[in-house]
Amino acid sequence: MKNMRKLQKGELKTIKGGIIPIGCNNWDPRKRCCREWDAEHSGNATCADSPPSF
Repeated sequence: MKNMRKLQKGELKTIKGGIIPIGCNNWDPRKRCCREWDAEHSGNATCADSPPSF
């Protein structure tokens, strides 16, 4: 228990990263959103800064 320290909220989010949803090809762990979906799930929402899907 000596090496335990309180983590900052930003560090904790980076460590957790979020659960990667099915069909996501490019997951952004810091923003916890998918940048690119596979063809079957292409209608799902993406990160705000990701390129448009075709």
